[in-house]
Amino acid sequence: MNSLRRFVPICLAVFLFDTAMTLRAAETPTATANVVSLNSGWQIQSSCEVKAAGEQISAAGFAAAGWHKTTVPNTVVGTLVDDKTYPDPTYGTNLKNLPGMNYSSATFFALQDMPEGSPFKCSWWWRKEFSMPSSATGKHLALHFPGLNYRANVWVNGKKIADAKDVVGTYRIFEFDVTSALKPAATNAVALEIFAPGKDDLGITWVDWNPTPADKDSGIWKEVSLTMSGPVAIRHPFVSSKLDAEYKSAELTLSAELRNDSGAAAKGTLSAEVDGKQLKQPVELPAGETKVVRFDAATYPQLKLAAPKLWWPYTVGTPNLYTAKFSFAADGKTSDSASIKFGIREVTSELTDKGHRLFKINGHKILIRGAAWAPDMFLRPMPKKLDADLRYVKHMGLNTIRLEGRIDRDEFFDKTDEMGILVMPGWTCCDAWEKWEVWTDETRAVAAGSMKDQALRLRTHPSVYVWLYGSDNPPPAAVERMYLDILKDAEWPNPSVSNASEQPTPVTGPSGVKMTGPYEYVPPVYWYVDKEAGGAHGYNTETSPGPAIPTLESVKRFIPKEHLWPMDDAWTYHAGGERFTNVNVFTDGLTRRYGAPKSLEDYERKAQAMTYDGERAMFEAYGRNKYVSTGVIQWMLNNSWPSLIWHLYDYYLVPGGGYFGTKKAMEPLHVQYDYADHAVAVVNDTYEAHNGMKVVAKVFNLDGKEIASHDEKVDVPADASVKAFDLPKGEGLTMTFFAKLQMFDPAGKLVSDNFYWLSAKEDTLDWKHRRDTVYTPQAEFGDLTGLESLPTVCFSKFEVYEREGAKGKVIVKLENASDSVAFMVHARLVNEKKDDVAPVLWSDNYISLLPWEARIISATYDTALTGGKNPAVLIDGWNPLDQSCHIDRKPRTH
Repeated sequence: MNSLRRFVPICLAVFLFDTAMTLRAAETPTATANVVSLNSGWQIQSSCEVKAAGEQISAAGFAAAGWHKTTVPNTVVGTLVDDKTYPDPTYGTNLKNLPGMNYSSATFFALQDMPEGSPFKCSWWWRKEFSMPSSATGKHLALHFPGLNYRANVWVNGKKIADAKDVVGTYRIFEFDVTSALKPAATNAVALEIFAPGKDDLGITWVDWNPTPADKDSGIWKEVSLTMSGPVAIRHPFVSSKLDAEYKSAELTLSAELRNDSGAAAKGTLSAEVDGKQLKQPVELPAGETKVVRFDAATYPQLKLAAPKLWWPYTVGTPNLYTAKFSFAADGKTSDSASIKFGIREVTSELTDKGHRLFKINGHKILIRGAAWAPDMFLRPMPKKLDADLRYVKHMGLNTIRLEGRIDRDEFFDKTDEMGILVMPGWTCCDAWEKWEVWTDETRAVAAGSMKDQALRLRTHPSVYVWLYGSDNPPPAAVERMYLDILKDAEWPNPSVSNASEQPTPVTGPSGVKMTGPYEYVPPVYWYVDKEAGGAHGYNTETSPGPAIPTLESVKRFIPKEHLWPMDDAWTYHAGGERFTNVNVFTDGLTRRYGAPKSLEDYERKAQAMTYDGERAMFEAYGRNKYVSTGVIQWMLNNSWPSLIWHLYDYYLVPGGGYFGTKKAMEPLHVQYDYADHAVAVVNDTYEAHNGMKVVAKVFNLDGKEIASHDEKVDVPADASVKAFDLPKGEGLTMTFFAKLQMFDPAGKLVSDNFYWLSAKEDTLDWKHRRDTVYTPQAEFGDLTGLESLPTVCFSKFEVYEREGAKGKVIVKLENASDSVAFMVHARLVNEKKDDVAPVLWSDNYISLLPWEARIISATYDTALTGGKNPAVLIDGWNPLDQSCHIDRKPRTH
C-alpha cells in the first residue's frame, strides 16, 4: 500500500491540543481516543549544517546536539526567534538586520528567489522522537500534516515514506500510512526535510501588509497528529441541511468517507447519531476501497427536523450548533469514530438591481461589515490572543472576518462557529496564486489539490459563508472551471465568488463586489459622496480610511527611545510596502485639519481623534446606505507585527481611537450624522422594527454653549436606515463646533448616543486629480484647529471594582465640573508598572463630556493580567484634565 495516500485531506473530529508557544520537553505524545498529538518536542536544523542523511536523522537516538528546540505549528524564523537565536524582530529595525532579509524591495519577496547568503536557501530538517501508546498495537496508523510550507521529504524510522516531488503545497493536507513503519513498543522518530517556497510556488505572501520573513514562513504551520483505527477508517464526516421555504423545518443528509485499509474485504455497520436520533447502515467494502456512505432524509425520515435551531450570526440571532457522531464497527469492534459540530442554516447570494452582491442568511438580507485577518507573522499559534481577537470583533459589533490566504487553523473556524462570526476566506493576491501564465502541471495540481482539501475541511463550518477563488484578479476560464468543478464535487454548501474585485469572467459573469480602496486617509465625507470608487455603495472587499497610529504607550514598545520624535526610518519601517511605506498622507491630513503636531504627544492625540472619526464615518456610511451598500471589509482588523497602518487595535491588543469609532458605528440600533446632507439618521441592524423612538440632536459652539436643538419621534423599520431630520442650525456658529445625538426608546431609556466634532468649513475632494482609487486628494480641508484652544477642565473619576472568578470589572464615573467640553477623554487600565492591561473590554472610550456632564463607563479584564490585584485607571484627554480640583475619593472594592 502506498504510504502517501493520494494527498488525502483530513476532516476528522480532532481535538484541540495545547499549542502554546512555550517549548515543551515531553517525549510521550498526548492521546485522546483515536488521535495522538505530536506538537511538542521537535528539533530543527539547517541541512547546510547537518551532514547526515535522512536515514540517520530519522533514526531514534540520532545525536541532534545543537539543534533548535521548538513546538509546532512554527516556522524556521519563528523558532529562531523563540529560542533567542535572533533578537526580537518586532522592535525597531531588528527584522531588517536578520540573516536573509537582504532581498529586494522592488517586488514582493514571494516573487523572488532567496537572496545570496540567505540561510534559507538550504532546506531545514524538522525531527521528533516519540513513544507509541499501548492502544496503537494492532491498529492502522496514519501521520497527518495539514500544513507544510512548502515541500518536504518525509522519513520515519530510517525509511523515506514520501518525496518532495509529491509532498508539495502550503494549503495541501497530507496523510501518510505509517502502519508498517512505526514500532509500537519502541521509540520512534519522524523527520522532514522542508524546502521553502520558490518564486513560482503557491506559498504565503504578506503583500504590502508587513515585511515577509526571510524564510518565507517555511516550516510546519499546522498541528501534527497520529491517528489509530481498525481495518476501516472514517474521513470527511459531513452534514448538509436543506431548509424549507419558510425556514421552519430542515432535512439533513449525513455522509462520511469510509476507507478499507486492510488487505481483505470488510463488512460492518456505519452508525450515526444526531439530535438524539440513532442511524445505522450496513456497509461492505472490498479490500482497499474508499467510498462515501450517506444517510438522507428520504431513506431515514428521522432526519426531517421540525423547528430546528438555526445557526445565525451573533448580531441577529444565536449561533446554534449540533453534533453529529459517526462510528464504524466490524466483528463487534469499533474500527473508527469521528465527530463534528455543524450548524443548520442557509446562505445565498444574488445581484441587486444595481449589480451589487447581496448575501442572505436564512432568507434574511445581511449587511456585511467586517475586517480582514492577519495571523502572527511567523504563523505561531496563540490561543489566548485568538480568543481576544474574536472577542474584540464581537465587542466592536463587526459580523465578518475576511481571510485573504493564510487559511487558518481549525481552532479559528471552530471558535468563529461557536461565536457566530462570519468568515470570508479565499486565495491571496500578488504572487504565484495569480501568475497563471507561468503555472506548470505541478502548479495546477497543487492549486486543484489545495482547493479540494480546503473545501472539504471548511464545508462543515457554518461561519464560512463564501469562498473567493480569486483575489485581486479572477482566474482564467480554465482555472475557474477547475475550481468550480472541485467545489461542486466537494458539495460546497455556500456561494463562491470569482475574485475580490469588480472584474467579470466569461464563466460566471459579474463578481458583484469591488476592491476600489481607498487605503489611504480620506475625510469622513468621502464615504458618503464618492459614487465611483470606495464610497458606501456595493460590496467593498477591502478598504480603509488609512493609517492607525498605535497609542503612545504602544509606540514606545517598538520604536526605540532615540527615534520617537520626530518620525524617522524606524517609524516608516513599521508602515507598509509598495505605496504605503510612510504615513505622510495621513499626517498631512492631520496637519491641515487639526493643526501641525508640536510633539509626539500632540501627534498622538490628533491621530486617535482622526482615526476614530474616519473608522466611524466609513462604517456609518455603509449602514446609512443599506442595501445600496451590501458589504464593507475594513483593511484590516489587526496586524502581524507592530504597525502604523491598517488595524482597529494594535499588535499588543490595545484598542485605540479607530476601535471605539468602529464600536460606536456598529451599535445595533444607532443614531448618526450624515456628512453629505447634514441629516440625522437612524440605522437598524436588527430584524425587528422599533417604533416611537425619540431622536434628539443638540449643537454646541466650541465654548460648549448650546446654540440649537431639535427632537422628533421616529419609526424605524426592521433592518433599515431612515432619516430623522436635518441637523439643526444655530446663530453664531463657531468654525469648530460639536453635535451631540441621542436616541431613546418609548420608555425613555437611552439606546444610542453619538458625539461629533465638525467644521463650518467643509472637507471637499479633488476628484480631478485622483490618480486611482487608492487615494483621493482633498481640494479643501475642514478646520478643526479650534480644538487646540480647548482649556483645562476640572475633572474627577471614581472607581468601583468587582470580581467574578477570573473576570474583573471596574466601573468608572467620570465628571466634567467645568464650563468647557472635555474632549476625547481616554481611560487606560494599567498594572503596577503602569503597563496597559490588555486585552480589555471598555464599554466606551475616547468619550467627550459636555460642561457639567457625568458619564459611567466600565471595563472587564482577566485578573491574571494584574496578578489578582485591582488595576489602576489612568485618565487623559485632548485638553488637560485637572483632577486635583476635586476632593480625592478612594476607590472601594466589593
